[in-house]
Formats: sequence, structure tokens, C-alpha cells
Amino acid sequence: MKILLVNDDGLYAKGLLTLAERLSKDHSVTIVAPDNERSGSGRSLTFHSALNYVQMAISEEYESYILNGTPADCTKFGIDTVLKGEKPDVVISGINNTCNIGTDIAYSGTVNAAIEACMHDVYGIAVSYDCDDSDYTYVADFVARNLEFLIGLLPTDKNTVFNINFPCVPPRLKGVRFSTTGNRKYHDEYQFVEGKGYFITGYPVGDDDNEENTDVVLNGRGYATVSPVRLNFNDDELYRAVKELKL
Repeated sequence: MKILLVNDDGLYAKGLLTLAERLSKDHSVTIVAPDNERSGSGRSLTFHSALNYVQMAISEEYESYILNGTPADCTKFGIDTVLKGEKPDVVISGINNTCNIGTDIAYSGTVNAAIEACMHDVYGIAVSYDCDDSDYTYVADFVARNLEFLIGLLPTDKNTVFNINFPCVPPRLKGVRFSTTGNRKYHDEYQFVEGKGYFITGYPVGDDDNEENTDVVLNGRGYATVSPVRLNFNDDELYRAVKELKL
């Protein structure tokens, strides 16, 4: 299988390299990663400045490139230019060093880099692990063992990605559950740093409005979650309610 690996943390992120090493044992792997930290960039693309990429010699087992763009740029540019004429079977984004659950996905560079694959008729999977600077071997093994099975579950129209999130393992992991995407709210504020400006800080607050089957609830209880996320933004329920109304 031909795999394009991307992330939002840069080429030397431990999770990315661990996943590349594991997957390259059985697959053809190419990395296209941003040249610096790009967390929170959502699915933004670079339109008003030039993109440039450089090949880096990291491993003989896979090819690695850095791109002066966003995570979504890495997916789009990787498919269109780096792998031109050799479309990957799947784009895997991660392994990110914090979870991307609930409404985090609106901002997540990791998840949106996987969603960008849908725009190119390629399967996408995002992987995150809530343990910064830890051993990512367990999560990488999970992805490798289940990759073909998970791809087989995705719709053939390639407009849905799987968003996978692991809590710290061990000892917290209780199992793996398929889940819906919940609502993760934050208490945010901007703090001023003299001579630099304002930086946003915050922390998640409560999950009382989430159902039992959401990633927010299950992840908090120690389960790894696999959530199908659809590219389609339609609110079908509201549309059915208003489609006959006159404005």
C-alpha cells in the first residue's frame, strides 16, 4: 500500500517518525511535513505566498520532505506534486501529541490534513495520542495492525475519514470503541506577554452535554475512540424542516 504521512508538528515529531518506521515495514511510505509547528491551523491552505519543499535524509526505509506550508498544504501538495502520478492509497495524519476529540476537530491541523485527502479522492485517517513526548509504539502498532480493516470500513466515495484518539496507555486504556464526535468546550483567555503580545491559553471544561457514545465521554473514561468524520457539512435535519418555507 502507498501511504502519505503528514502531521502538524513538523518532520521530527516523535509520533510521526514512530509511525513511519512501523508502517514502512509493510508499505511504501512518504512523509510530507510542515517546516515548523502548525497546530490549530485547521484546513487552511497557502494562497498568497510560494510553497517550497526540500527532501530530507532521515531513513532509507521511507522518503521524507518538509514543506513551508500548513498540514492541509502537506496533504494537497504531497498528492499533487511530491507523489504526482502515484496517488497514495491513504493519507494518515499524526501521530499527534495531544488528543483531537469533539469540536477540537474544527481547529485541528491533524484532523483537517486527513480531511483534505477527501478532496483528492483518497482515504484519510487522523491519529492522536494524549501523551506528549511518550513512547508511540503501541499506537503505531494499532494503526499498522488495523489499517486495511479500517480502510475497508470507510465509504467508497472517500468523503469520510476516521479520527482516532488514544488516552495515555498503559494503564488508562480500557479498550477501543467506535464513537460519534462530541462537544468539547474550553475556558479560554488571552494573556499578554511584555514585548511579544497576546497568547491564547485555556483548558477544557465539562462534558455534561455529551452523550455516552461520544469521543469526549469515552476518551475521558479511558477508551481509545475511532470516530467517522464526514466532509459533508449539511445539516440535513434543519434542511428538511425549512426547505418548503418562503423567504
